[in-house]
Amino acid sequence: MTPRAVTGDDLRLRAATGEDLRFLVALAGDPSVEPFLAPGSGDRETIAGLLARMASGEEPLGLMVVESEAGARLGALELSLVSRHSRICQLRRLMVDPGRRRTGVGSAAVWLACRQSFQEHGHHRVQAEVYGDNHASLRLFERLGFTREGIRRSAYWRRERWQDGILFGLLEGELVGPRPPAGSA
Repeated sequence: MTPRAVTGDDLRLRAATGEDLRFLVALAGDPSVEPFLAPGSGDRETIAGLLARMASGEEPLGLMVVESEAGARLGALELSLVSRHSRICQLRRLMVDPGRRRTGVGSAAVWLACRQSFQEHGHHRVQAEVYGDNHASLRLFERLGFTREGIRRSAYWRRERWQDGILFGLLEGELVGPRPPAGSA
């Protein structure tokens, strides 16, 4: 089952399709986005495979495109099921168009994805992991009510040095509303 579109005040999330492949690969490959993604997670084959699993119904959640009210693509994120029994999903691949950073688009998109996860999918927990030097994402998750639960010390070789992985968790009922996106219409 493909996730349905979720609408906020100025944004909407919708399931990514094959028509979004070029946009998603370009965004993931942007020099200011790629260093903050897991290696290989933004290549064409990986994204195409995820879209195919979503289209077949094999992937119950998947990649979501962030759009403005006018339909402009502003970014993307992925929700993946970690445990059906314990009702846990993971938020991954948060990507915001570099021209839209610092406008609240990322916060609003994560908020919408978490709200959908809790209300529509019945999840109990949303979790995420962020590179330790990704200060914008660290602040974003904390602003939305995520709890910093741990650190995987020097866990990832990225950008020519070892990076910590900062683990976050959000339980149902802990989601805090984002500031509205500036000029997202």
